Amino acid sequence: MKKPWTLQRKWTYASAISIFLSFLMMCIILYFSLFNWLQISEEKIAQNTLDEVTHFFKAIGPIISIQDIQKNRTLLNQLVNQKQSIRVLNEDGIEILRINDASDFPKSTSLQSEEFVREEINGNEVFHKVSEIDFGLFKGYVQISHSLESFSQLMNYILIAMGIFALITLVLSALIGYMLSSVLLKPMKELRDEMQLAKQTKFSKIVSFQYEKEDEIGELLKIYKELMDEVSKTITRQDEFIHNVSHELRTPVQVVEGHLSLLNRWGKEDRSILDESLEISLNEIQKMKLLIEEMLKLAKNEFSNKKETTSVVSVLQQLQQYYLPLSPEAIIDIKGQEQVKVMVPATALEQILRNLIENALKYNDNRPYIKAAVQNIRDQVQITVEDNGVGIPEDALSKIFERFYTVEEARTKNNGGSGLGLSIVKSLVIEYAGTISVASEEGKGTKFYILFPKFTSE
Repeated sequence: MKKPWTLQRKWTYASAISIFLSFLMMCIILYFSLFNWLQISEEKIAQNTLDEVTHFFKAIGPIISIQDIQKNRTLLNQLVNQKQSIRVLNEDGIEILRINDASDFPKSTSLQSEEFVREEINGNEVFHKVSEIDFGLFKGYVQISHSLESFSQLMNYILIAMGIFALITLVLSALIGYMLSSVLLKPMKELRDEMQLAKQTKFSKIVSFQYEKEDEIGELLKIYKELMDEVSKTITRQDEFIHNVSHELRTPVQVVEGHLSLLNRWGKEDRSILDESLEISLNEIQKMKLLIEEMLKLAKNEFSNKKETTSVVSVLQQLQQYYLPLSPEAIIDIKGQEQVKVMVPATALEQILRNLIENALKYNDNRPYIKAAVQNIRDQVQITVEDNGVGIPEDALSKIFERFYTVEEARTKNNGGSGLGLSIVKSLVIEYAGTISVASEEGKGTKFYILFPKFTSE
């Protein structure tokens, strides 16, 4: 399987190619600029030589003969460059004199040449041009051949040098691109490792990656941290939902199971028992449906904006009737007015109070005596649930609302808790803008104080 290209590899190749192409374009522009400039310089040198020779002939005129030209051959040699050749042609184009035979002339020459012509002769590049001369008894032409050997060697050298520099630039740009990508992508790699670790630990690990700069990576890290917080909260709520539902559904399931067992034994023939058991079972199933809905809302942290009011005393009375057949020896004393209401759904309030009453019944070595009081305190409603149970040690009071925390000393030998009841109570109280506190003394009992905002008709 072909290995996919990493971002660092792409970055390295992209930077190397872009830098190399930029340098290559600069080299091409520079090469042709130098080529044109040096070629123009070569033309000027050749033109200067041709002008000086022509001026020399005119200066020794107006009557000049071949013998006069021969006599001044040494002076003419000094005017001609070492890589140039000059020849004098008569009116018919026949060569009558050549000076400094260093550069070849073309075999066929046009005697009407106003510009320099570049041409390859015998493997060598030359500039050649013909200039007409007319003085005295002599009419003819002066032709120059300017060798471009040095020019060609210089351009070849420049081309080779640019090629070498281009290769060096390609290697350096790749190295620089790799180093830059390593530095710039380092936080990305660390963030990737952080994500992989979070995946391996089931999103339980706290984000430890730090990046202080306010750039795209910093913004990405911020979004990642926010996302991780949301994922962590969602997983926590899901776990809480599973444990809370399993805890809260235990009681209604036990009630339904008990009545179904009763019907299975002898209730089939007794119509009154059958009707009563079916009615109680249906009521418990309806409660379970409402309970599941509330627990789902709690898990999703979604609550309706609709204000639902509930009479606290009515809920306490329902629980009193509920526990009467289950714990006939227990006494549940209720004080308060039925008109006192709180903005809490009946299902949620029943969960809160039922958990407190069940704990009072469960953790009690005496005949259970539970006092529930409801009263208005300024703009709040205070609900007090007091029992005569075994109490809670002072060092455990700050922990009893934690999930899965149980007070071992407070357990009876036949009863034990999951450590979720009071955690659910506190979660529900807080969700409906309330507060809960506790006071307890070992061997004498426990007292819970719940405060909710008082319902007003405004």
